[in-house]
Amino acid sequence: MGFIEIDPHEFDERIVDLLGREWGLAMAGTSPEHCNAMTIGWGQIGMFWGKPASTVFIRSSRFTKEFFDTCDTFSVAFLPPELHDKHRVFGTMSGRDVDKTELTGLTPIMVDGTPFYGESALVFICRKAYVDTVDHGNFVDTAAYRRYYERGTDHDDWHTMYIAYVEKILRKE
Repeated sequence: MGFIEIDPHEFDERIVDLLGREWGLAMAGTSPEHCNAMTIGWGQIGMFWGKPASTVFIRSSRFTKEFFDTCDTFSVAFLPPELHDKHRVFGTMSGRDVDKTELTGLTPIMVDGTPFYGESALVFICRKAYVDTVDHGNFVDTAAYRRYYERGTDHDDWHTMYIAYVEKILRKE
């Protein structure tokens, strides 16, 4: 499970495709035995306060949010194409009810106190810089509001936005 480190300023992947088409796994925790991951299909990778950064959005109802709230770091990892079927477990099941690691057969590992799955092809190790809750009063795009918050979901199930500095980018050797 060897990884090479990539300078965030040298990273030149198809950033929009990473989250939008390939999906990611957002993961936080204090050890391989005490962590949780979920599939994410949107977020950002760019610059924040002059540093490389990643933004992840997690609904208040998600079990993973408890880990994000108590940890200073998290990972955003991308599985290789042959493991994309694992996203079904991470996107549809709750860690409150099942052991997603056991169900998928993936191997949680730690780098600099941050968990991710050793089978990942690409990993962003992130340190939280700013956290805020999406506010319904700030929506300009009313279609997005209707799509993500009025379609039968709990109206109090807002996303929390975690903006974090990208401390490391790791690529599987």
